[in-house]
Amino acid sequence: MGRKVAIIGLDSATSYFVKKFAEEGILPNIKKLMDNGVWGEAVCSFPSLTGSNWHTIATGAWPKTHGCTDMWIHIEGEPLDRLRCAFSTKYCRAEYLWNVAEKFGKKPLLMKYAASLPSTIKSGIQVEGCATPWWGGGGANYFEIAPCQIYTTLDLSDTIKIKCEKARGWKNVPESGLDPLESEIFVKPMRGVCGIKYYLLIFSCDNDGYDTLLLCDGKDAKRVVLTLKQGVWSNWLKAEFSAMQGPPAYAVQRIGTGRQRRLIPCYEQGELSKVSGTFRFKLIELSKDGNIVKLYRSQIFPIRGFTKPDWLSEELVEAIGPFQEHIGPYALYQGWVDEETFLEELEYQASWLGRASKYVMRKYDWDIFFLQWHGCNHAQHVFWSHIDPISPWYRPNLEEKGWRAFRRFYSAADKMVGDIVDGAGEDTVIMIVSDHGHIPLVYGTVYIANILMKEGLLHVEKDSKGEFQIVWSKTKAVPVQNIHIFVNLKGREPHGIVEPGEEYERVRDHIIHTLLSLRDPATGKHPIALALRREDSALIGLGGDRTGDVVYAMTPGYHADTSTITEDTSLFGEKGGVMITDDFGVAKAPTSIHGQALGTAKLGLGTIMTPFIVCGPGIKKGYMMEKPVELVDIAPTAAYILQLPPPANSEGRIIHEIFQ
Repeated sequence: MGRKVAIIGLDSATSYFVKKFAEEGILPNIKKLMDNGVWGEAVCSFPSLTGSNWHTIATGAWPKTHGCTDMWIHIEGEPLDRLRCAFSTKYCRAEYLWNVAEKFGKKPLLMKYAASLPSTIKSGIQVEGCATPWWGGGGANYFEIAPCQIYTTLDLSDTIKIKCEKARGWKNVPESGLDPLESEIFVKPMRGVCGIKYYLLIFSCDNDGYDTLLLCDGKDAKRVVLTLKQGVWSNWLKAEFSAMQGPPAYAVQRIGTGRQRRLIPCYEQGELSKVSGTFRFKLIELSKDGNIVKLYRSQIFPIRGFTKPDWLSEELVEAIGPFQEHIGPYALYQGWVDEETFLEELEYQASWLGRASKYVMRKYDWDIFFLQWHGCNHAQHVFWSHIDPISPWYRPNLEEKGWRAFRRFYSAADKMVGDIVDGAGEDTVIMIVSDHGHIPLVYGTVYIANILMKEGLLHVEKDSKGEFQIVWSKTKAVPVQNIHIFVNLKGREPHGIVEPGEEYERVRDHIIHTLLSLRDPATGKHPIALALRREDSALIGLGGDRTGDVVYAMTPGYHADTSTITEDTSLFGEKGGVMITDDFGVAKAPTSIHGQALGTAKLGLGTIMTPFIVCGPGIKKGYMMEKPVELVDIAPTAAYILQLPPPANSEGRIIHEIFQ
């Protein structure tokens, strides 16, 4: 039996691709673990979402027990449109395996494990761990100074617009084949004051057009901070800011159309403090005539404070390099960057996490290791339509490019795994698992808010600003987040109008009958796979006060949009109806989905099932499991290997068949 356990979480890693790429030889580290250990599949808890399942893996508890029943959750007694972040440990009601380990004198090591902040460890090591992945515009990470940004002459969504004019008043201007151009930018914190002003000088090294951009701290080319060419990353910069940090206290789920449909973060009043952060630039585009400039800046992330103990962050930045937490597709969806830049940021983070894990594992004591990397999830949302013929976006001419991208980000995950295995040593049992897989978005979107409005259950009106507001005095039910519908129950909700008892049951019957009666006229399919009362949802691991009065699951290939009201109040939308939301509005549609399909769902090349791989001392070699395990089984099995009791609220089993 191994003395240590390392749980490596590859968010959204999908069984089909892991097996395929391992057989192709592009995942040598994972293939070695499969050949020398046990591999099979695991069924995630429902909903098949990040926010619920990483809690399930770490606690061995179903969502009904740990209480993190979606990405954002409704807390009983608060307004139905006020949501709390399910990634926060403050809202998890179950004991974590790492806290069990500490009770028995063992040291945990958490490397960017999702849903592990605020930190609950006392004697171990923790590196970051927020992972609210879709807030690409910034605002949900505990430590972020500022989100990524683009400075451009173009009219792109949510950009900082710049204007390039003939350079005036500059000193030491380089020789240029064309008249140099100038502009200026401010790099500033998202919540803070002031910022850093940089002066841009654009010139031509020859007569073929503008090709070089200088970033200077004054109108003097000798005060150059960076020299940028198109398509090349700059070195990392370090700067000090006056900023407020910390996640939003809660978010408001707004129901509406267009930019009105979003989650709005609401922050507690924080204090300004001096914080040093790192960032870098990439000149995405510079047209030869100088009319188009797209200068991308990465997320600004602090140098100190994102680890426990606090001083370790500076040590890691010195030894490994600056840490970049955000790698999501927000900038790509907004048209700020190209696919290459998106993949480069994914690869940078995977490499950093692998090398940092090996560094810490070799230098400091630890007994149980947790890591979660979100790269596969982000990239599959983007590239799935390129490779799966069932996707309505599929184009044969894009397939080769799509497969190259898939092999590239899965390879980045494999290299990270290799570093972790190398750092862990031979006395460690390695587990690889995911929180859920992916399936393609094929059939379109079901507008839950429109359905409730047509049935007279949800009422909205425009206010003086033209924004939709829920009329609580006329509203009997509200869709909340991904799978929940809450009844506006009198005595429970602040604005409740539905009487407990018979009326409450009539409203629930009305909702369930309406959902199950839906039929898509375009396909003839029923888009709602099941709809259950809260108490009946215990069958799928839900229930309790953080579960909707009615919950539903979608037929594979459909997505439910809970916030959008369409102008024609239609029940069904086009294949691109689903959007990723963030602080600033909406972005483009992902082409693969998860969250609302059951854990056994399959479609096209995809499945919601996750890979499950175990290798190490005491583990069978070259063994393929006949039946899938469940994610609630991970924590009790890891505890058994460490000779610990399972977490107090664990509901899974020990996977005895993996042992020799």
